[in-house]
Amino acid sequence: MSNARATVRWKRLAAMSVSVSVAVSMLAACGSDEADSGSGDGAYQIGFVGSLSGALAPVGTSLLGGINLAIDDANENGGVNGRQIEVLTEDDEADPAAAITAARSLLSKDVLMVTGGNISTVVEGVLPTLEREQIAFLAQGAPPSVLDPVKEGMFQIDQTSSSNAQPMVEFARELLGKDDFAAGIGPVESPAGEAWGDNVEQLSADQGFTVTGQVSVPVSPGDISAQAQRLIAGDPDVLLLQAPDGVLVALAQKIRDLGYEGPMVNFSFGAATKTLETIADKDLYVFRTAAQYDTVSTEPGTQKFVELVDAAGDQDVAKSATQYTQGYLVGLTVVAALEKCGEDCDKAGMVEALNDLEVDTDGFTPNPLSFTAEDHLATKSGSFYYYDGKEIAPALDGMAFAGSVYTLEAEVPSS
Repeated sequence: MSNARATVRWKRLAAMSVSVSVAVSMLAACGSDEADSGSGDGAYQIGFVGSLSGALAPVGTSLLGGINLAIDDANENGGVNGRQIEVLTEDDEADPAAAITAARSLLSKDVLMVTGGNISTVVEGVLPTLEREQIAFLAQGAPPSVLDPVKEGMFQIDQTSSSNAQPMVEFARELLGKDDFAAGIGPVESPAGEAWGDNVEQLSADQGFTVTGQVSVPVSPGDISAQAQRLIAGDPDVLLLQAPDGVLVALAQKIRDLGYEGPMVNFSFGAATKTLETIADKDLYVFRTAAQYDTVSTEPGTQKFVELVDAAGDQDVAKSATQYTQGYLVGLTVVAALEKCGEDCDKAGMVEALNDLEVDTDGFTPNPLSFTAEDHLATKSGSFYYYDGKEIAPALDGMAFAGSVYTLEAEVPSS
């Protein structure tokens, strides 16, 4: 990548952490109308619907940034099947009604598929519009209700919040070295959090560990004292939490201030590197379905991710936004699906390609990303990470833990 192109990308994506409005205007440039079709000699056109304005803009722009990282790399290396890939963007304003309008705009441009979907309610709201057009939707924030049972065109790149329950419980068991442990649980205050809490309670009933109490964790930072006190009541061996990154900093500190010394285990949507570095607690563990910005990894896929991030100047967002990493996985999946779909790919071909696809990430994820006709959740497992006093490191030697939206008895796929 030339220095000039790298500078332009840095300016475009660095704006995400400085000004939401600037980020939105610059990223919107991706939505030019140079080609009107996904077929023929022009570029493959891929649609993106996400939160590019308002309070949730950092989430949507981070996701889009990661997608562009993978797409730009493919384009720099000759594209796919001899064609470039163009990402057309629309802002869903974190609102289902606006998302429907945005999706219709993309459909009018004859995109091959739609990506994005960083908010569960928006995914639910826009899905019927996309289903009527029989176009593939590859989302980051789809809720269990639209994934189970499987819908032919609905795909999810990451674990859902509720599917984090199984790996978190199994990790706690391995970490503590016993089956009959006691856990205080803190689901995030949302329908997704409620589903996760229900799953932990079900695992407790099935496996014999004890839930000492369930306390909802707020979505946004604020006074967390009451929740912290209630979480540690009953003297749990471990705390299983669903604290978003901003909330986790305050919650972890308050829990320690109250004298709790046991391990804390957090879900994958509160797992950013900068958060762990800020808290600097050696007994705080986070679930990750990808390595993220790991500069000491020997895995080829992780090394490539770090190289691309460094070339783009996106180190800050890669370390502070888990959605950036998930966007990169979306981009890798789009590239692989286009390769399989072929030079003359159309919408039906993309749906067919995604329904039978495996993406080797070269160790960036514990297992390849994969979709089958019976399973539309790409990531099958993840590992836990913690701050070891110097850097972010994998816990339990990087042991992988399975998770699925379809069952609480998932198994790690064989390598």
